[in-house]
Amino acid sequence: MFFHEKTYDIDELVRYNTHIHTHFSGCAKPEMQVNDIVKTAEEAGLKLIALTDHDTADKPNIVADFRKQILSELEESKVKVLVGAELSCCGIGKFVNDISCDEQMDYKLYTMNHFHVRFWDQPEDKTPRGFAVQMLKMAESVVDMRQADCFAHPFHAGYIHNFDDPHEVTRAYKDNELGDIMEKANNKQIAWELNTGAVMSDPEFYHRYFQIGKEVGCVFNIGTDAHRLCAVDSTQFAERLKEILY
Repeated sequence: MFFHEKTYDIDELVRYNTHIHTHFSGCAKPEMQVNDIVKTAEEAGLKLIALTDHDTADKPNIVADFRKQILSELEESKVKVLVGAELSCCGIGKFVNDISCDEQMDYKLYTMNHFHVRFWDQPEDKTPRGFAVQMLKMAESVVDMRQADCFAHPFHAGYIHNFDDPHEVTRAYKDNELGDIMEKANNKQIAWELNTGAVMSDPEFYHRYFQIGKEVGCVFNIGTDAHRLCAVDSTQFAERLKEILY
């Protein structure tokens, strides 16, 4: 399990990019070859990266095969490499993979908000508040049922296409609800991602999220959700993150 020392120093956190997709993810570019990613991270001065390819409902447990292939390709590097996966909680207590598959991963990054994917459960209440409640319940089911390392782009509403303004969803969360689930996850040593794209697309919410997390005492990890080599270097986002979060 990767659970680093708690810090709210963005300059330190950006040295760890814990959300990178290789070419094994269908959404990533062909240039995302394993050792090219590692070389890019090394040149950027990163200390650690996590490779987190997507699972898929069409081929449950496929990430275990990705992991074996990646490990066979990896060359030595100054950068520590975790071979994990972005794992789907696609409904309240519903997961794509067997738990034994997920437990093989060096870094278990769970997502609960890919509502644009066909196999994702939609809430009965399709209001902004309904989606917010659904994500809170899904996050709680991860905490209760799986040993996660971190949540990917948590509470982000960009994958919900029901509203002209997806920020209606993030405005529907109550501070005490966010604090409660973040504290519960923290007690299980589950971190919360500062996803660079999500933070920059919804700065008002993620400023609030970061401040609540600090009050609770959460651990944050930074992930760029890189699908191109140019996004592997997380340090390039440090100044913008500080402007939003501090």
